Amino acid sequence: MADPTLLHSLTLEGFRAYLQPKTFDLSKKPCVAIFAPNGLGKSSVIDALEYLFSEQGTLERLGQRARDNRAGPAALMHNDAQESGVEPKVKFTTITGKTKAEGSRSAVGRSRPIHPAATAMKAGFVVPPIIRGYALRSFVEAHSPEDRYKDVADWLQLSPLVDVQRNLRLLRRDVKAAAESSEEQDRIAKLLRTKTDQAVQAWDEDAVLAFINASVTAPLDPEVTLTALDSEDEGYLEVVKRVEAEENRFGLTGLKQIRNSVIALWRKTVAEDGGGAELSGAIAAFNEALIVLADANSTEVDERDKAADIVFRSVWKEAEKLFGDDATAPDACPVCATAIGDTAAGSVPEIRDLLRNHLEDLQSYDRAKTALDVAKTAAVRAHQQLVARLPAMIEHLPDDDGTGPKSALIGYQADVAKWPASDAPESATIVADLESRLADLDQEIADIEAKQGEHTWANAEARIDRLFELQKEMAQAIRTTEELSALHEALIAQATLVAGKIRDKVQSLLDKLQAPMNDIYQEIQGGSAKPIRLELPPEDDSNQQRMHLVIDFAKNRQSVAPGGYLSDSQIHSVALALRLAAIKQFNIAAPMIALDDIVTSYDADHRRAIGAMLAKMLIGSQIILVTHDERFFNHLKDQLSEKDWQFTRIIRLDPASGPQFADHRVSDEMIADRWAEGKSAANEMRQAEEEWLLGIARGFGVNVRIRQLEKAYSYERSELAGAIGGFLSDLKLTPPDVPGVNNRFINSLIKGEIENFGSHFQDGPYGDGSIGDEQTRWDEFKFFRKQFECVCGRTKYKRPFSLSKPVCAHDKCETQFAFRAPAEAVDAASMGAAGPIANE
Repeated sequence: MADPTLLHSLTLEGFRAYLQPKTFDLSKKPCVAIFAPNGLGKSSVIDALEYLFSEQGTLERLGQRARDNRAGPAALMHNDAQESGVEPKVKFTTITGKTKAEGSRSAVGRSRPIHPAATAMKAGFVVPPIIRGYALRSFVEAHSPEDRYKDVADWLQLSPLVDVQRNLRLLRRDVKAAAESSEEQDRIAKLLRTKTDQAVQAWDEDAVLAFINASVTAPLDPEVTLTALDSEDEGYLEVVKRVEAEENRFGLTGLKQIRNSVIALWRKTVAEDGGGAELSGAIAAFNEALIVLADANSTEVDERDKAADIVFRSVWKEAEKLFGDDATAPDACPVCATAIGDTAAGSVPEIRDLLRNHLEDLQSYDRAKTALDVAKTAAVRAHQQLVARLPAMIEHLPDDDGTGPKSALIGYQADVAKWPASDAPESATIVADLESRLADLDQEIADIEAKQGEHTWANAEARIDRLFELQKEMAQAIRTTEELSALHEALIAQATLVAGKIRDKVQSLLDKLQAPMNDIYQEIQGGSAKPIRLELPPEDDSNQQRMHLVIDFAKNRQSVAPGGYLSDSQIHSVALALRLAAIKQFNIAAPMIALDDIVTSYDADHRRAIGAMLAKMLIGSQIILVTHDERFFNHLKDQLSEKDWQFTRIIRLDPASGPQFADHRVSDEMIADRWAEGKSAANEMRQAEEEWLLGIARGFGVNVRIRQLEKAYSYERSELAGAIGGFLSDLKLTPPDVPGVNNRFINSLIKGEIENFGSHFQDGPYGDGSIGDEQTRWDEFKFFRKQFECVCGRTKYKRPFSLSKPVCAHDKCETQFAFRAPAEAVDAASMGAAGPIANE
C-alpha cells in the first residue's frame, strides 16, 4: 500500500485573524487540538485548510464575490495586512513517506491558483475532510434525500453511475412526455376543421371521404366519388381527368402559357400607392442596359479627352516621386537638364500643381473606363436573355399577311440579333402590342374563372390534395407516437436493469459504510442507541437517486426520519458518525480530518465520549481540531496520546499580530532585538515577566484571588508576583538576593517601576525610561529567574494535592523545589549570563 500524505506544517500569515506568521509544526506530533473562546481566531486555522484545497480560491461561506450577505475573497486577508506590508498567504508542507513537498497560496489578487502539492494531497480526499459543527444538523434535517444521495455517491466514487441513472431517468421522462403529447395531432385536427368547413372535427377517414364526396365532387358531378383516400383511387383519377378536360375546354392552359411568354418579354407594373411604374422582362432589361452603356460610352469619351496625354502615364507617375510634397525636388529637369526656373511651369509648386491635375484626370478616366466595361458586360447579358426568350413568344402568335404582330416581332428579332454590329432596333411598337396583349389575356382569364365560379374541378383537386397531405401528416404523427411509446417501454426495461445493478452496487457500499458509522454513533451515544440505517428507495421506485437516513424509534415508529425523534446531540452524532466513517473508509491516501467546534450541542458526558471515540476509532488519522469548549479540551488532553497530539490554547487576540497562544511567549532574543534596533523593550519585558510568573504560579499551584467575571482568567503581574511571594513565605523559602537590589526582588516585580516607565505615559518631563535602565533591570530579572531552576536544569514544576512543596515536572527527576545556597546562586547566575536563558 502506498504511503499516505499528511500535513507536515501549516503557516498562516496575513490570513484572516493572523497578521504575523504563525506556524503549526506537525512533524513530530501530527495531531493538534486548539482551545480558544469565541472570537479569538481558532476557526481561521480550519479556514486556512479549506482555502488551501479550494478549487475556487475562496471559502464556501465567503463566496467568489462580495454580494448579498457574502463577503467575498477580500475577507481572506487580514484587514491590517496591506498597511503592515504583510503578504497574505497560507504556507504548507506535506510529507508522503519520506518525501516532502512545500508550497504556498496567496490570499490576495484576482488569480489565486491552488498549489500542485495541495492538488496532489486533495486527490486523496474522496470525502471532504473538514467537518464544521454548524453544518452537521443541516446534513440530517435540511439536506434533501437527493442531495444526501449525491454527497454519499461522491464519497463512494460512484458519480459516473449516478450520471447514468440521472440521464436514463431524464430520457425516460422526455420520451414519455413526447409519447403522451397530442400537440401535433391537435394541430392537424385544427387544420382539418378549417379545410372541411368544420364538418369533420377529428381525423376519421370515413368522415373525410364522406365530406369529399358530398361537398367537393357532388356539386360538380354526383357520379364521381372516392372510395379511399388514395391517389390511385379511381374516383381521384377521374377528378384529375376532369381537371385536364376543364383546362382544355376553356383554353385556360394555353392562355396562361401565352401570358407567361409575354411577361418574360415585357411587363409594366404600377404601384398601388401611386408611385412610379416598374418595368420588367427581357426587352425592358435590354433597353435599360443600352441606356447605361450609352451613358458610360459618353463619360469615357469625355474623360479620355481630359486625359489626352494618357500615353505619358508612366512619366507622370515617375515625376510624382521626384516632385512630391515630401520629396526634395531637383534643380533641373532630369530628362532635358533644363533649370526648373526656365521651364514652362517656372517653379516647383507649379510643377506639383500640374502633376496633381494630370494625375486626377488619369484617375477619372480609369473610373470611367471601368464603368464602361461593366456596362458592356451587362448589355451583352441582357441581349443574350432577350434573344433566348423571343422565339417562345413568336410561336404563340398566329400567322399574318406580313404586316401583323407576328411579322413585326420576327423583324424585331432579326434586328436584335445584329447587335452590337449595328444599332439596336426600336421596341416601342413591340412593347405597345405586348402591353395590349397582356391586358387582353388577363381580362380573358379572369372572365373564364368568373364563369367557372367556386366549384371547379381544379379547385376540387386542390382541396382533395390538401386532405391527402393531412392524411400523411396524421399517419406520421400516429406512427411517431407509437414509436415513442415502444421506445419508452424499452427504456423502462433497460433502465430497470441498469438501475437495479447500480442500486445493488450502491447498497452494498452503503452497507459497508453503515457498520462503521453505527460503531462511531454508538461510541458517542452509548451502546443502547438505536442504529441508523442508510436506505435507498424500493426497487420499483423510478427515482433511485435518493438516500434516506432512518431509524426504528419504536414498535409503532418504524423507519422514521431521525430529525423528528432524536435530540440535538443525537442528530449531530448521526451526521458526525457518517462523515467520520466515510473519511476513515475512503480517505486512505490522505487521512486528515479537520474538526471545527463539533461539540456545540453535547453535554459533558457526551463530550468525553467523543474524546474516547477519537482515541479509539481514528487511530492513524491526522486530526486538526479547534474548540471553544474548555471542558472538552481538557477531556482530550486526558484521553489522547501525548505521543501524537499537541495541545495549545489561544489566550488573547493581539491586534498588532493576531492570536496569541499559551506557548507563544516573549523570548530573550526578541527583547535583545528591540534594543539592537534602538527601541524600548519595556512592553516585551513586562509581558515576559507576566508569562514567567504565570508559569511558576501554575506549576507551584499557588492560591490567587477569584477575579471578576469579565476578567475571570486575566491576572496582573502584581497579583501573580504577590501570590508567589506569599506561597514561598508560607513554605519558609527565601530567594537569594539579586545583586544591587536591597529588597526581596519579588517586591520589585510587584511594582515593575522600570517597565512602567517605558510602557506607560509619564506626566513629568524626562519621565520616560532609558534602554540602559531596561537592560540593567532585565539582567536582574534573569538572575532572579535562574534561581528557580531545578538541579536537573529544567524550569517546570508541578504540585500534586498530596504535596505541600512543588517538585520538578519531569517524571525522571521530581526533585523537590529548593533555592540554592547564595554562593551557588551567584555562580549559576554568572554561568547563565553567557547566553540567553530559555523562557519556558
